[in-house]
Amino acid sequence: MDAAELAKLPEFSGDRDGDLDLLLELFAFYLHLANRLAFRELGAEPRSRFSKRLIVTVANKIATSLRKDFSSVQVIAQLRDKYNEREDYYARFPKFFASGDESPKNTLFWEFSKVIFSGFMNSNDITDLMMVHGIFTAELVEFGKQMKEVLKA
Repeated sequence: MDAAELAKLPEFSGDRDGDLDLLLELFAFYLHLANRLAFRELGAEPRSRFSKRLIVTVANKIATSLRKDFSSVQVIAQLRDKYNEREDYYARFPKFFASGDESPKNTLFWEFSKVIFSGFMNSNDITDLMMVHGIFTAELVEFGKQMKEVLKA
């Protein structure tokens, strides 16, 4: 997401203590998406190995890039908890995104947008939610393309 797209987003709630929560929410979703794509491209067993290594690697990177008061063990535990919580939730939405004139309701990307919007945005305006959804959808489609390339390698 570039600076121009970030500037379009409604203001975040400003809860600095919630920064880690936002990161965990974002990474849990990206891990879920990577896991689904890995299952589609690799099958069940290789996907399981891939997913376990991915969670630990991502959590360690988050922990080392944050303040020193976060241990990687703490971040790994929190990321696993958030991932497991969201894995069950996001699994209910098999379709990634709406196509054509379809409503985005009950699609994976829409539900993710709602989670981010309701938990971290300081707005209750539906047009802000639509903007968040539009920005994230473009980002997530690109992420999906890049993941497919990684999984094919």
